[in-house]
Amino acid sequence: MRFLPSEGCSHLVSGVYNGTMRALIPLIVFLTSLPALAMQASNQALQKFQVHQIQPLVIPEDLRGFITGMDFDDQERQIAEIRYQAYIDALEAIADESVSREQAIRDRLDGILKGRFRPQPGEVKQLRIDLEESKSQNWPAVDREFDDLIDDLKTIGVNVQTMAFEKERFNIYRRVYLRPLRIEASDSTYAGEGLDFFVLVQEGVREELQTVSPEVLETHLEAWRVAMLPIIRKSANDERQDRLGDHVARITGDTSARVNIMIERSKRWAARQGVDYTTFVAIYSSCPTADDANAWTARYRRANYPWLWKSNDDVEKMAEWILSNGSPEQLGIVNDVLPDYITRREELRLEVEAILAEGRGSGANLCDDVAGAYEAAREPLTKLMQNSGKRSVLLRQAKAELEQPLSDGQRAAVRRLLLGR
Repeated sequence: MRFLPSEGCSHLVSGVYNGTMRALIPLIVFLTSLPALAMQASNQALQKFQVHQIQPLVIPEDLRGFITGMDFDDQERQIAEIRYQAYIDALEAIADESVSREQAIRDRLDGILKGRFRPQPGEVKQLRIDLEESKSQNWPAVDREFDDLIDDLKTIGVNVQTMAFEKERFNIYRRVYLRPLRIEASDSTYAGEGLDFFVLVQEGVREELQTVSPEVLETHLEAWRVAMLPIIRKSANDERQDRLGDHVARITGDTSARVNIMIERSKRWAARQGVDYTTFVAIYSSCPTADDANAWTARYRRANYPWLWKSNDDVEKMAEWILSNGSPEQLGIVNDVLPDYITRREELRLEVEAILAEGRGSGANLCDDVAGAYEAAREPLTKLMQNSGKRSVLLRQAKAELEQPLSDGQRAAVRRLLLGR
């Protein structure tokens, strides 16, 4: 890859990632626009599905998109919603079975931890593994329910055309298979695995892509769809399996297994990234002005590494406060410091993109804590740590320059601002 992101790998600063479950995605946001279907798929049920790894998961928003794309009439829409209710009921039954299957394991584990039972050697570790692997038993049934739902939705439409159906089936695929990959988008281990180019272009059309011909954009998106179709489902299923494998390897302390999983994930990343990058370049070439092309590039980078290209850091917050509350002399210092800071910060972020791409080329996600155990990652990891140091120094120096002309009272106000008080 030519380029890709920077705000430092969090584990280099805040310690090794311990593999605990991320906070549940607030799925309620998907329900607010579909009140009828929200009754069928409560937020509580959706969270239960997440806990028991009921994925792929069709949420109401996905069904609405399919119904709209297939141009169902009112009667067909009602039938589709009834069929979706049956789908949700089936998933709830799978989740309930998963709960029951895990109960004996949890009872034994809780009893050991509370001193009611004496464990056999290695039993606690094995029970933790059993809990992880129990969830994977849900996957075959969940996959069948998903396929059956799509097949049945196809039969509902009276005048369904094959091409239209295949397009809408892919639209559901990209929604349900890419969404789980975006769970860790705010974490430094994320590198655009769940990037959805359809959504990215929709966002761009409202701004920098307004003047690009819709027909041209549709051509590029169709090329993306054709290239992504063979890999999108397998990639998501492989990632589902590797997440389980990584959790088990963390429990057992099997570093070699974790390194091998990291390498396989990097291979999948490269395949998806290749398709995404080709589409990005094609749209970039269609932008009529350099400003539009630059804005599209910035959007693509933010989508791949949102944790890296975040804005409003401490320096920007300080500058904004001074511009609103400072004296003319203090405003002048902001105007001197801030542009240089932003320029240098972007240079260092671009450098991080190149370093991370170099690491991926060797099979390493440099922001994964296990990368340090992979020989091929040693050199790019050193570069990344050096870059992290440069960015820390840049941030510290810019803050000091902005703070220097402030009064004691102003400094106290700024510190409260940065502390969020």
